[in-house]
Amino acid sequence: MHAISFILIAEHNRSETFREGFRSRGATGNTDVLLGLLIVAALVAGMWAISRLLGLRRRGGYNSPWRLFADLCKAHNLNWSERWLLRRVARHQGLRDPGRLFLEAERWEENNLGPAFVLEYPRLKALQTRILGTAAAKPSAASAVPPSRPAALATPPLFPTISSPTLDIPPWTVESSR
Repeated sequence: MHAISFILIAEHNRSETFREGFRSRGATGNTDVLLGLLIVAALVAGMWAISRLLGLRRRGGYNSPWRLFADLCKAHNLNWSERWLLRRVARHQGLRDPGRLFLEAERWEENNLGPAFVLEYPRLKALQTRILGTAAAKPSAASAVPPSRPAALATPPLFPTISSPTLDIPPWTVESSR
């Protein structure tokens, strides 16, 4: 009987400590306060970092050559099909800064355009005159020298190329929009 009473007393003590753990759980300790402060500090730091990133973006603290290209196209009043054609030329020439098309007249020459733009060359010539002016469209003395080898552009392409779609404004709506 002596052994049974020890077992019963031990069971009683074990259940008492279990219940006491739940009763004292409602009180906040130092660790709970510290955890709450760390969570609040992490939230404040995250919000600060996001506001800094958005502030940099608004101030223009980033470099976007294709955005500059789009703004130059807009400044020159180019329509969708003309923008698409210039984008194709910039990608064909492997330009990291496609805005160079608006500065460098040699980018518009037939030998720099290649056979991919044979059918588009009249449109490109008109765009060159419109963007760079008439002085750039005239051949200079250095480019007036005939090439020593025959031009590859004289032969038609193996496969016909489809011209880019156009979304130009019809002439009867141009007058009403002015």
